[in-house]
Amino acid sequence: MTAASDAPADPASAPASSPTDRPRERLLAAGPRALSDAELLALVLGTGTGRVSARAAALSLVEALPLAELAWAPPDALASWPGIGVARAAALAAAFELGRRGAWSPPRRGERCLDPRTVHELLRHAAHAEREGFHVVLLDVRGRLLRTVQVAEGSLSQCPVSPRDALRPAVREGAHGVVFVHNHPSGDPTPSPDDVDLTARLRAAADLVGVLARDHVIVAAGGYYSFVEAGRWRR
Repeated sequence: MTAASDAPADPASAPASSPTDRPRERLLAAGPRALSDAELLALVLGTGTGRVSARAAALSLVEALPLAELAWAPPDALASWPGIGVARAAALAAAFELGRRGAWSPPRRGERCLDPRTVHELLRHAAHAEREGFHVVLLDVRGRLLRTVQVAEGSLSQCPVSPRDALRPAVREGAHGVVFVHNHPSGDPTPSPDDVDLTARLRAAADLVGVLARDHVIVAAGGYYSFVEAGRWRR
């Protein structure tokens, strides 16, 4: 019988850390598209906080919320998540906002803003708001963007607005035309009966004050609805 050897084990047989445990190295070698959502979040979170690792906190987040919802979550809601905290919530919110700014090309002042897809792009941030808000897009005589104004903010399901409030910015600033816009926090842009009634009243009021009402667009996380595009409003 031979005695047991005290020599160290063959290094080749020793357990090695998995490549999935080194997202930073994989990102540098293969690019960010090679990483999962959780791995990308873990890199943003850094070392995590308290007793919860960044990896565990990131996994918990992506398992609880779709990335599209997580990207628009308020920082205070993220901060309350286990392992996140205020500093990491700020880092996440900043990362998502940078991503939006890099991919988002809203029309600028002086560019035409009549197509409902362009209006939706202009107010994409409102589409993901937690409360209903009513906005007015001010246009010049050629349908070019002057600026947008939020004239009212409501609750999760409604936003009372009067034609007077909606048209005041256009009259005050001498805008030739307007596009009315409001959001549906539910994610469904389909107009309600109240939306249809409001649209009719807004058009009538715009005619009275000499402002050209171009469209009423409802924006939501699920897309947009244009009264003009739907054939319910002739310019």
